This record gives sequence, structure tokens and C-alpha cells, in this order.
Amino acid sequence: MELPFDSLWDEYGELRRGCTVRQVLAWMVNFGGHSAGESVCINGVRYCLGRLLYGPERPAVADRPIARICDGYYRQLNFSV
Repeated sequence: MELPFDSLWDEYGELRRGCTVRQVLAWMVNFGGHSAGESVCINGVRYCLGRLLYGPERPAVADRPIARICDGYYRQLNFSV
């Protein structure tokens, strides 16, 4: 099975410049095995994926480009923007 375009990583395995938190999380929920109920840490603050993607009062951090990402304990995603 081939996944559609990965908004986070390019064909060289490098982080795509300019991709926003919301673009990446939408891809991960749709194709990456994550759910909207999971949490993610952005600049040290924990957010629910659903709130960043669908919330009526979506935090502004959702539309900022990602500078760095790492996978923490228990699949906890950590982003720096």
C-alpha cells in the first residue's frame, strides 16, 4: 500500500521546510496511525490533536511552520516551531 504525499518528510528523509503543524497533524491522523484524541507537545505545551485540527478556537501555533520534531516516550510527538 502506498501512502499519499507525506507533508512532513521529503524524498531524502529531510524535514520539509514551511510545513505547518496543522498540515502535518492532518496527514498523521489520516495516514499515520494517530487519532484526534492523542496529544502532542509544541514548544513544551501539550495540546490535543483534535483541538489543533478541528477546534473552533484553534491555537495560533497550529498554523506555524515546524522547525524541529522528535518522537518522545510512548509515541508522544514533540514539535518546535
